[in-house]
Amino acid sequence: MHTLTSAALLISVAATSSIATIAAQKHVQKSTVYPWSTADTKANDWGAVRQVMRTPTPTLDELEIHISTLSPGKSPHAPHQHEHEELLIVKEGTLETYQSGATRTVGAGGIIFQASNELHNVTNIGKTPATYFVIGWDVPGAKK
Repeated sequence: MHTLTSAALLISVAATSSIATIAAQKHVQKSTVYPWSTADTKANDWGAVRQVMRTPTPTLDELEIHISTLSPGKSPHAPHQHEHEELLIVKEGTLETYQSGATRTVGAGGIIFQASNELHNVTNIGKTPATYFVIGWDVPGAKK
């Protein structure tokens, strides 16, 4: 009887441990599609932003994608830096990007790469709104 009780206890502990492990694991984004939409766009002081996703993937601690629209003459923030890297893909309009002391101009279809820990920002230097996609990622083991 003691052996049966021990076996039942062992099975119970193993099942509880497995359930706790599964519950503690992060949701990992699988392949998907995000249709173009402005439904979730939120207006702000510099234009508007739509959060598309911010979640772990099979190879990244986090993949973050949002779409920003800057009003003419506006910037979303002062020059700043962070550990993660970013790509900005300009959908429409004209942006000036500041990167570690240098400025460059990029229009529709252009791509901006912001490397880790480099001071950067963007400003809409056009006469119409500028819309761009921001794709940022955190790799495993990187400082947060």
